[in-house]
Amino acid sequence: MENQNVPYLSPTEVATKLGVSVNTIGRAARKAGCGVYTHGGDKLAALHPAEVASLKTHIHATSGNPAWIAAFKKKRK
Repeated sequence: MENQNVPYLSPTEVATKLGVSVNTIGRAARKAGCGVYTHGGDKLAALHPAEVASLKTHIHATSGNPAWIAAFKKKRK
């Protein structure tokens, strides 16, 4: 059986693919508990292609705090 290398994706590649900023990818990865981090554990270094789908659930369509946005919309009605 051959050892197949999995091509990890950089945060920049994932951000471009999903149409969000690199900072958003970093926050979403921390919330989802996925990704490979640098030695200190403070900076996202890479993501497995299978983890990209789990990030989508932590990324919101609007910028800002989703709870605040929902409360603001509720108040306006």
